[in-house]
Amino acid sequence: MRALLSYRFSKIVVSAATAALLLGAAGAVQSQAFPVKSLRMMVPFAPGGTTDGIARIVASKTSELLGQQIVVDNRAGAGGNVGTDIVAKAPADGYTIAMVGNSFTVNPSLYKAMPYKQADLAPVVMAGKVPFIMISRPGAPYQTVSELVAYARANPNKVTYASGGSGTIGHLGAHWFADLAKVKMLHIPYKGGSQAMTDLISGQVDIFFDTLITSTPFLKSGRIHPLFVTTDKRLESLPQIPTAAEAGFPDLGFSAWVGIVAPAGTPKDVIDRINRDVNAALATHDVRQKLAALGAEPTGGTTDQATEFMARETARWGAVVKASGAEVQ
Repeated sequence: MRALLSYRFSKIVVSAATAALLLGAAGAVQSQAFPVKSLRMMVPFAPGGTTDGIARIVASKTSELLGQQIVVDNRAGAGGNVGTDIVAKAPADGYTIAMVGNSFTVNPSLYKAMPYKQADLAPVVMAGKVPFIMISRPGAPYQTVSELVAYARANPNKVTYASGGSGTIGHLGAHWFADLAKVKMLHIPYKGGSQAMTDLISGQVDIFFDTLITSTPFLKSGRIHPLFVTTDKRLESLPQIPTAAEAGFPDLGFSAWVGIVAPAGTPKDVIDRINRDVNAALATHDVRQKLAALGAEPTGGTTDQATEFMARETARWGAVVKASGAEVQ
């Protein structure tokens, strides 16, 4: 009887051990198999902008490396909150990711109520960045930053600065500049950068912080005047334009950036796989060429670097938002 019980117990133990091994092997195969279907990359802005342009370039090449299609899905609204919220609430399996930008780190301070928390999303990798440039209207009574500062100090609130909307980086960057320069300028918000540029060219507003992507054609045609770029060093494509540091504002360095996030709780090996293939895509000659044509610079790096960068941006822009008094219901 004891022998029979011992045999049955041993058989149960062996069966349980076998099942555990099989489950472990299945889990390993499932993890190694990622991805087994197409991915959805949410872009929380309308097609045609900086984030969308970089997302499509990166998604196309990364699809080849992953062996599965990455479908770009534009879901604009609430300054990026609508599309980002969809990803925050998606299954944490790596098949739904988002290409976010500056608003991801600005909105927590700007919006009174957020549909998601930053902690609901895990940074995966930085993708690229685009410098900002301060430009002035044609015929402005200042040709350099020092002349602008002197004019603004002598004429409080006479200098107007455009933005694509309250709380955008163009708005916050100009407010930051005014604080550093100790000048008072008047903010004129628009419902998008294109309208702001139109009014700058026509002389209805004086100053505009714009991305290099959208301002370059107007710079080349001479329809706007450059004052400085927000990069650490002068741009090879526009070597005549000084940097913010050269203009006397070494702390005023910022850019329009984009990076990939996934739902919090996404397995580390899945995040590592996406990170690896995006980095590989960014290193290819054709991707770098396409990004350069947009005025963008590939970034890449580790997941930890992306996490640290977004945390720094959140702290920095949170302070600027508070100082500006900008708020969205």
